Amino acid sequence: MRHAVIFVGVLTLLTSTARAENVFLKAFYPLDEPRFLCVDIPGHKSRVNTSRPLVVHTCKEGIWHKDEIFDSIPLKSGHLKMPEFNLCVEAKSARDASELVLKTCEQSPLQLWSYQNYRLALKSDPQKCITIGPEPSRLTRGGRRLASKHMARSLSLANCKETLLTRQLWRFEVPQNRSGAIMPFKD
Repeated sequence: MRHAVIFVGVLTLLTSTARAENVFLKAFYPLDEPRFLCVDIPGHKSRVNTSRPLVVHTCKEGIWHKDEIFDSIPLKSGHLKMPEFNLCVEAKSARDASELVLKTCEQSPLQLWSYQNYRLALKSDPQKCITIGPEPSRLTRGGRRLASKHMARSLSLANCKETLLTRQLWRFEVPQNRSGAIMPFKD
């Protein structure tokens, strides 16, 4: 039943004619990070580097997160647009293990995505899905020195397969409005 509720929420978000909403592109499953992973630009605040390949990172609920925010309106036309930087997600190629980068928004076949059954696939090659890397999450540079201990993993294209399901399912979610840093869960 939970899946149905999330699906209805995404449909409402994507079909709404209301104003744009800022959303996270969040992994459907927590994997090895109980706070969940969101698509992220490497760096933080003034150190954000839009020329580096995208990664997934501990979702930044309640703290500065403009490097994880997507605009809900361009999703209707297949663009994954990060409004703070006015750039869209693009695959470097349609091959397996291709990195995802940010580029000026256009109608490139490597920049148009379809969202079906919680998967994000290239419209031009529906068998290529945005996929979280198989490696375990690693502590980020900032996570080593800050109390919040944020984690990150790689992100790329891979064949859409049932064996990769847990790393290929996504949801669009409005960030939670929390105050203060989000601390890691205790074991």
